[in-house]
Amino acid sequence: MVQYISRRLLIAIPMLLGAMSIVFFAMRVLPGDPCVAMMGDQATSEALADCTRNLGLNRPLAVQYADYLWRSIQFDFGNSFRQGYPVRDYIGRMFPHTFILVFASAIVAALVGIPIGIISALKRRSPLIDYPLRIIALLGLSMPVFWLGILLLIVFSLHFDLFPLIGGGDLDGVFAMIASGDFLMAVGDVLHHLVLPALALGFTLAATVSRLSRSAMLEVISQDYIRTARAKGQRERLVVYKHALRNMLVPLLTIIGIFVAIALTGTVLTETVFTRPGLGKMLVDAIGARDYPLAQGAITVFTMIIIVVNLAVDMLYAVVDPRISYR
Repeated sequence: MVQYISRRLLIAIPMLLGAMSIVFFAMRVLPGDPCVAMMGDQATSEALADCTRNLGLNRPLAVQYADYLWRSIQFDFGNSFRQGYPVRDYIGRMFPHTFILVFASAIVAALVGIPIGIISALKRRSPLIDYPLRIIALLGLSMPVFWLGILLLIVFSLHFDLFPLIGGGDLDGVFAMIASGDFLMAVGDVLHHLVLPALALGFTLAATVSRLSRSAMLEVISQDYIRTARAKGQRERLVVYKHALRNMLVPLLTIIGIFVAIALTGTVLTETVFTRPGLGKMLVDAIGARDYPLAQGAITVFTMIIIVVNLAVDMLYAVVDPRISYR
């Protein structure tokens, strides 16, 4: 097990290095100048030259790249060009917002997608049940998260005025008021702002989960041990709960890493549509402002999260399926 983890970590190093290199050079290739973005088109050439020197952008590209890699190893992504604050601190403030959004959308996707996939697989010979469920999954795959988010805002925020249009709630206040009497009120405010973004992102993810759940269940129920259990006279519900559900977890685990990657990508659009704080919106704002350290820090954190989740999934294989061993 230790050797396997060590090998995976060694493989993760070039993956992380590749992602960091891509974002570093991509930011430099994009049109636009950070100093012009900060100071405007009316800035004099002397002021722009001073800004470039102060930001260290006058150094050779290879020197900037080496400095970026060295500081990133120490989890020091530098200071934001526009605001001047440490990127690491800003990521620390934005990460909880993105985490609860991904977690809430994962709950929505699991509660909607897994039952739909299982029922569709078990009722595959009943067109009146299977086809509508598959159509729901197809609708989820066909609707972009930004379109669904805008639709939810128009209906539930503008028309019925049930949920707020923008913001993510006072999440900092929740942490600060854990021991106070206003804790539940702060939590309620955060959840109130979370409902629509979680539904928008969760429903689009549920479509993928339902299709994968259906495929996994169809594969499991076609196995010999399922037919043997039915031949012994066990009730269908017991066969599904005791034998099929647990064994379908292994195929589902394989897509958790992809699921996290899709969810993190979806937060970029979701947080932008709902004007919600988080790493996704931070990345969009950083790219628009040509804030190199902020964009590089966000991409690095996204990549690290995906790598860690995939490693954790590999470790869970042995828990779910004892037949799996690591050498």
